[in-house]
Amino acid sequence: MIRYDEKVRRVSLCNAEMKCSVLLPVYNGSPHLVAAVESILSQDEDDFELLIIDDCSNDGSAEVVRRYAKVDARVRAMFHTKNIGLSATLNEGLAEARSEFVVRMDHDDIAMPRRLSTQIGFLCEHPEVAVAGSFVYHMGRDRQHDRLVELPVEHSEIVRILLHRNCLYHPSVILRRSEILALGGYRAEFKNSEDYDLWLRAGKTYRLANIPVPLLRYRFTPGGMSLSRRWQQVICARTAVVSFQNPEWSYTQAEQEAARQLERQGNGGFLEQVARGTVRELNLLRLHREALHMLWIFARQLSPARTARMTLECAFDLLRARRRPAPP
Repeated sequence: MIRYDEKVRRVSLCNAEMKCSVLLPVYNGSPHLVAAVESILSQDEDDFELLIIDDCSNDGSAEVVRRYAKVDARVRAMFHTKNIGLSATLNEGLAEARSEFVVRMDHDDIAMPRRLSTQIGFLCEHPEVAVAGSFVYHMGRDRQHDRLVELPVEHSEIVRILLHRNCLYHPSVILRRSEILALGGYRAEFKNSEDYDLWLRAGKTYRLANIPVPLLRYRFTPGGMSLSRRWQQVICARTAVVSFQNPEWSYTQAEQEAARQLERQGNGGFLEQVARGTVRELNLLRLHREALHMLWIFARQLSPARTARMTLECAFDLLRARRRPAPP
């Protein structure tokens, strides 16, 4: 239970000079960075800082960031001379943020126009919540083909589901800075699952929530993802759960136990499920060229029988998509 004086402190944050800090780490994000930054700078709430940290990009991202920092006083830019990774960059951002409310943003997503005001208002009205995500849209070929993703809303349901899968979209959340720093922030050893590990730990001490409104357009781009890489990501996620269940274990112990659990389940059926789900989602978003590309990548890593099933499903999805009228 939160003490009365702590409630007063949290509510008083809503009257602070700066409403929030938007933390946007960048590494080689130039293709979509302008759209991401513009979606923040055009918010209906303009009392914020946009803290952009470039983690030694080599694709021109730093130049984009410098241009915005020159023309908009709300943009505060930081530049690394060597790449330090996402977790360390995020912890640096939490330490540097000038507001107690920290909004996460990725360089390839787009914030909805009322995102900041909605999330700030939610934390002000719910001083017991330390992390709040939201519903999201998976970004389609164009806006009319976006797909709404609804997520669990209440704390009890979120912490229950977190034992099985991540149900807080990292770039959709707003955090209470002091509370997250008190937990130690992001842990670098949980690469590819640093957010998942943080939500599990935060849910032990603080309340979590998802605001039942879509506040982010999330770019569903598997890119060059291979099934072997996806398997490693699954091991990382399971390691986070095992570590949460056995906090006295070292990371190595948790990782070894996670690998044993997953190997007992077998990865053949799981990887087919991942591949089919990825290709189907791309087709639903009308990203048909990307779906066919991922089908080609996955086909080289699955058995002939699994590949044949997935190819047939993909063909049927394409036919249905062509017959389905576009949304109004």
